[in-house]
Amino acid sequence: MRKVQMMWRHNNNMIAVVQKMMLLLIFVQLFTKCHSLAQEHFSVAPMMAHTNRHYHTFFRFFSQHAHLYTEMIPAEKIVSLYNSNEDIESNEALQELLGINSAITTNSNMNMNRGPIILQLGGGNPQSLALASEVGARMGYSGINLNCGCPSNAVSGRSGGCALMRNASHVAECVERMSESIANNVNGNGNVELSVKHRLGVRDASTYDAEHDKQQTDDQAYQECEEFIQTITENSKVQKLQVHARLGLLGDFTPERTEALWTPNSSSEQRKRPGDTHDTIKIDHKREQYKAKYLARKATIHNRSVPPLRPNVINRLAKTYPHLDFVTNGGIKSMEGLHHRVDETNNVMGAMVGRSVINHPCSFSHADGLWGGALPQWTREDVILSHIQYCIEEEERCKGHCGSFRDGLR
Repeated sequence: MRKVQMMWRHNNNMIAVVQKMMLLLIFVQLFTKCHSLAQEHFSVAPMMAHTNRHYHTFFRFFSQHAHLYTEMIPAEKIVSLYNSNEDIESNEALQELLGINSAITTNSNMNMNRGPIILQLGGGNPQSLALASEVGARMGYSGINLNCGCPSNAVSGRSGGCALMRNASHVAECVERMSESIANNVNGNGNVELSVKHRLGVRDASTYDAEHDKQQTDDQAYQECEEFIQTITENSKVQKLQVHARLGLLGDFTPERTEALWTPNSSSEQRKRPGDTHDTIKIDHKREQYKAKYLARKATIHNRSVPPLRPNVINRLAKTYPHLDFVTNGGIKSMEGLHHRVDETNNVMGAMVGRSVINHPCSFSHADGLWGGALPQWTREDVILSHIQYCIEEEERCKGHCGSFRDGLR
């Protein structure tokens, strides 16, 4: 009898041990899954006039886990709106600018979570970036990203975007202030991740020799980018970097205008300054604005193709800094191209895709497979009809306080 009791106790102990091991295994699996979902295996790059919250709503039909970025939003604009009313919940202008759609509910059969959404900030003022980061964290963004990669004259001309790479120490100060602000935000949300999107380096567009650059090895680009990364990650909590595998070209690609500008209330003789050897002309402000936009657009297009693509530099960086997460960007046009750029051998976490996702969203409908997730089952007709319904509801919402539908979409 005693032997039977001992065997019974022994069996009970074994069952308890097995149950604990099973619970531990389930916990480990859940933790691993959550950690995996937080990894940026695939993301949609921030693009002006495209990646707003309405686009986020649309792309969630194709991927539940893709990391979606906002358009670049100037930190100064966020600060200005916040200072006008520090109660975020009642600040309609701030909600319209930064508000996140919590879920897609236009069709009961297609409800989806919002997934990871990252706020990209533009600017170079550490104080403004810090406050804007806090506001973004309080409003529920999964991450905050600093734009150090946009080569547009409209951005770099204001010492933002790609121009920030010329002063890595200043960027380090910015991200340090941003990380402190995120950590101290009132909601205590410790899951908000800080990252930096940048290029391999910067050059002056007017003197850049593309043919000469194409003949060079990756060594110079690697060294320049490595120095930038070392500086900005040394004292901050930046653990993730989205790197466009090209140089950024700053400035105009055409020679500067040689004629002087006419100013009001000046006579023919007054218009000429000592040493002037050319005639003056009257300013046509509309034309000047058009030309500025044209040159900015031209610079952006040139930056997509003129500098050679060097993805191997990012692979080398990922091996040099194994404690950092690298997301490669530039030149990826399909899921096949993504798999070619990201594999287990190069230590790169994932890939960021821009225009190809905008132009061909269905081509990336299998992105959730990168996280081991289920693939979308609905048809293109389902997506179109559901998004039409969303647009109708959004138009009705905007009639109440946005002034017009177009205003509401921004």
